Amino acid sequence: MAKKVLAILLLMFFVLSMAVGCAQKETNQPANQTSKTDETSKADETAKTDGAEQTSGKKIKIGYVCNFMNAEWYQNVIKGAKHKAAQLGVDIDVADANNDSAQQVSFAENLMAQGIDVLALTPVDAKTLKPVIESAKAKGIAVVTESNPVGGEATTVGADNKAAGKMAGLWMGEYAKKNNMELKLLIVGFPNFEDCRLRVEGFKEGLEETGAKYTIKQEVDSQGLKEKALAVSTDALTANPDINAIFGINDDSTQGAIQAYKSSGLDMSKLVAVGFGLEGSVGREALLNNTPIKAELAMFPEYVGALLVESCVKAYNGEKLPERLVTPTTMITPDTYKDFYKQEGNDWMLDFSAVEAIK
Repeated sequence: MAKKVLAILLLMFFVLSMAVGCAQKETNQPANQTSKTDETSKADETAKTDGAEQTSGKKIKIGYVCNFMNAEWYQNVIKGAKHKAAQLGVDIDVADANNDSAQQVSFAENLMAQGIDVLALTPVDAKTLKPVIESAKAKGIAVVTESNPVGGEATTVGADNKAAGKMAGLWMGEYAKKNNMELKLLIVGFPNFEDCRLRVEGFKEGLEETGAKYTIKQEVDSQGLKEKALAVSTDALTANPDINAIFGINDDSTQGAIQAYKSSGLDMSKLVAVGFGLEGSVGREALLNNTPIKAELAMFPEYVGALLVESCVKAYNGEKLPERLVTPTTMITPDTYKDFYKQEGNDWMLDFSAVEAIK
């Protein structure tokens, strides 16, 4: 019996010794050793800081309601946005308002109902979007606008249209002086759209500043469309056959006016044109193929789209953004086009580093 009691006591002592040893092992864990739980927590925090994912591992979802996807400009903005979204590992859904403000509001509301994290908008009519931004903020959804501000968004991404228009005016004025030319101008605008009004205002300021001799023979409204530009420019040229210079607020406006000039049987060798946008293939082909277009104000739509997505990610992460992120613009001639675009097969790809270097 005594032996049995002794064996039990020895067993209890052994079990107690093992428990104390395990406790000491946990207590004496090195201070710089990170537990698996700590590593997971740090990884989640890093993912959110990088902007690609939420701490749950869910991708950031951006909903973008564009104003008019038929325009080549916005096709390339979206191309740049999708490329940057893929690089950052975020999702982007795009809807086209087709220049309909009510439809833009409806699409924005639908995207918010689907659980997006950031709402991006190119306003058709800024006034109609104020309630949308208020609703988004109430839901904790960040908002970024492109081109025109609404009020209440994290930032607005886009060019300074007036400053860019002034660059175009300065270029045309200097060209006229260098070539001893008195400009008799046709301006093909879009006065109902604020960006386009600013482009024309800036163009006139730049032209005046050069001291070149010029007369604005007529201003017409193309609504940014080639067919409309062709029609209204034909009428203007019939009334003013001495026109020898054209400024258009986008590539289609400029091209429509040039086509009207040619169809009117006027001397193409006497015509000089400056375009605005260099939005894609239309502007590129006109610039590089010995047409009356001597220079284009380049706005780099792919860059605008990429910066829009980057700004959305920063807005989601709560980073402080300036009221306006101004995208680079510059005048490009046939001789300088390849400084910014590189040919790859049948396509031309934007050199983002060259755009970044614009001062």
